[in-house]
Amino acid sequence: MKNIIKKTFFLILIAVISNKSVFSQLSGKAKMLYDSAYAQDPILVKTALTNGAKIFSTSDNNSFYLQWIPDGTTPDATPLIVSLHGSGCNAFMEFKSWYLQAKIHKCGIIAIQWYRYIPNPPLDYFTDDTLYSYIDSALANINYPSNKALLHGFSRGSARTYAMIFNDIQSGNNYFCTTISNAGDADLNYPLYDSINNGNYGATVFMNKHWNLFCGGKDTTTYCYEMKNTEKWLQSQGAIVDIFIQDAALDHNGFQLPSSYKYKDSILNNYLQCYNGTLNVFETDNKKIVSVFPNPFSFSTTLKTTLLFKNASLTVYNSLGQAVKQMDKLTGRTIILHRDNLSTGLYFVTLTQENQVIATNKIIITD
Repeated sequence: MKNIIKKTFFLILIAVISNKSVFSQLSGKAKMLYDSAYAQDPILVKTALTNGAKIFSTSDNNSFYLQWIPDGTTPDATPLIVSLHGSGCNAFMEFKSWYLQAKIHKCGIIAIQWYRYIPNPPLDYFTDDTLYSYIDSALANINYPSNKALLHGFSRGSARTYAMIFNDIQSGNNYFCTTISNAGDADLNYPLYDSINNGNYGATVFMNKHWNLFCGGKDTTTYCYEMKNTEKWLQSQGAIVDIFIQDAALDHNGFQLPSSYKYKDSILNNYLQCYNGTLNVFETDNKKIVSVFPNPFSFSTTLKTTLLFKNASLTVYNSLGQAVKQMDKLTGRTIILHRDNLSTGLYFVTLTQENQVIATNKIIITD
């Protein structure tokens, strides 16, 4: 019992010392936002600091961001999750959501505080340009390379991921190799997205950009059909949607819950392929990608393609690129794939005809 008390006291002492250190680093509006986040949930803040997260002021000192890098790694050579929180939330909530899986996969975390704690829309959140400037400076400060980072946004943060990738492309930085838009659709009435739709920036502004989407079937804030519309919009703009998780049992914050660690694992495995430059091994023309529903699935799923195939073969590969299942002599446009004895995890499916790959996609098997 004495040892437990000593350990608890030691952790509290570290948090208090770290908190004082943060106060000495931040000033002005940045410190005011930090104080507001601390008041919102002091335990979240103390937990982040105790686990080694560092707090930095943004370049204009109007906000702050949280940075955590795994032990034994250097920031510019580490897979990195850049995360945007949801409505009325704070950066420390994103740290809590990602920390355990990031630690397992040896990914760093940068979480931006972009809610201003001002109850006066549209001043309650920083603008797209300001938000991207915070991301840019945070990554530039660690000399982070192009096409290596993962962008994640939850809810309102998700609704801004599309603008962040647009700005990333337009700036020429191209920091991000893949994106997770989590329970926040692209509202095509939003001025920037409407302008993209009107062709003001070319026909396919997201050409070859990789994306992952999530929606919960019980979500009444962002419905799954809205995320499906977003998927179609992204693909119409040239993006490649690698994984689209639709879980009928989850609500708006479903991806943030511990029960969704399996989804984070699958997406981080996908991201690490992107980071290592191996994601395109099974990719072909985006117009030929097979649609899969449901995905993830537990027992069976249906694959459909716009191409009419004859005497084709479907091969399932695991994440190591090993063939684990094959179906031959397939004809038509639809295939029912049964799980059989396949383990849970991420797989790639490739449809071939006359030794030519005609369609590909990724599938996730869950229990």
